[in-house]
Amino acid sequence: MGPDLLRDFAPEVCVVGAGPVGSFLALRLGAAGLRTHLIERRAQPPARSMAIGVMPPTLRRMAALGLDAELSLAGIRVRRAVAHDERQVLGFLDFSSLPPPHNYVLSLPQGALVSALWRRLRGEPSVVFETDCTVEDIALDRWGAAVRKIASDGTARLLRCQFLALCDGARGRLRTRLGPDSFARPYGPRFVMGDAPDAADWGDEAHLFFTPFGSLESFPLPDGRRRWVALMRPGDPEAPAAALDERIRRLTGAPGRAGDWIGTSRFAPERRLAPRYFHGRAILCGDAAHVMSPIGGQGMNTGLGDAARLAEALIAILRAGADAETELRRYQRERRRVFLRAAARAARGMWLGTRTGRGASALRSALIRFLLGAPARQSSLARYFSMWSLPDAAPLLERDSSPWKEAPA
Repeated sequence: MGPDLLRDFAPEVCVVGAGPVGSFLALRLGAAGLRTHLIERRAQPPARSMAIGVMPPTLRRMAALGLDAELSLAGIRVRRAVAHDERQVLGFLDFSSLPPPHNYVLSLPQGALVSALWRRLRGEPSVVFETDCTVEDIALDRWGAAVRKIASDGTARLLRCQFLALCDGARGRLRTRLGPDSFARPYGPRFVMGDAPDAADWGDEAHLFFTPFGSLESFPLPDGRRRWVALMRPGDPEAPAAALDERIRRLTGAPGRAGDWIGTSRFAPERRLAPRYFHGRAILCGDAAHVMSPIGGQGMNTGLGDAARLAEALIAILRAGADAETELRRYQRERRRVFLRAAARAARGMWLGTRTGRGASALRSALIRFLLGAPARQSSLARYFSMWSLPDAAPLLERDSSPWKEAPA
């Protein structure tokens, strides 16, 4: 919808933040015919790859909008992960046993995912999508919310809506207007990450190395690239590229990537959880509500699950006349439960992978060999790591994946 129609467009829902969570939420609402106004401060999708793992339950949710095939063609379908210690292969995790058609983990940079969602948003008639626009302030009352936004040309406008969804991340300043901030706790380990041209002979496999000297993870990316993530240790070079080069040489025996890194960064995982997911008619979604360790690829997918569940709640309220307080409390209860389970899994996986020393490494290798040593255990682990065993996933296997255009008007 073009800017010339903004004056006559009265949104039912305003969404702040057009990352993967906010964009997906706006698309689900628009597909159901809800008038939605999406506001994003950036003018273009992010260029950085950031999160890369799109899990099968998320692809099933994308299928409701007919997006799963497009995304799968743009990414790399990872059907096998290989676990190593310092001496040998410990076993294989095979995702091809997962429920079809999404029996793989899709490796797709977050920037590419957001770009695909933005392209679809541009053609959604029920959604106004404003980029290069900043939300300066919000105000809440019993009827909804008022949003003061400033466009790139400096024009300020007050926007009224019945519900406001904040999807602007863990450090979005608007969320502090809704009450106490999230509880935040650092996990302790630090990691270094980088993308480089893929010089490994591993194809579309993921490879995980667990040694007495630290861990290293490697995932294929589109366009002939590969993602590397390594645990940082005392004495590692401060420059991320140098630290990755050293770790790749030491743990895999392969030459480093000096000079070929496309992008590198360091990060220290933390956990955040908002005391409440909604205040009146303003709702937190995705990283605005919670943050977990990115190890294991659970965080972005949990946020996209939030968006799908929040869309269901808002459709029930605005189209079926359901009680707002009841629906939002149910959204908060269900999504906190999923977050707590997913965050605990991510933390356990990170703890196991960051043990160092000969004794701890030997015990870890024995455990991994046992877990991957039988087909039944492999199948259970594939469902565990692909998020199919979380409490919000089972209904997806039973639900028709057709678009929601038939929602009641």
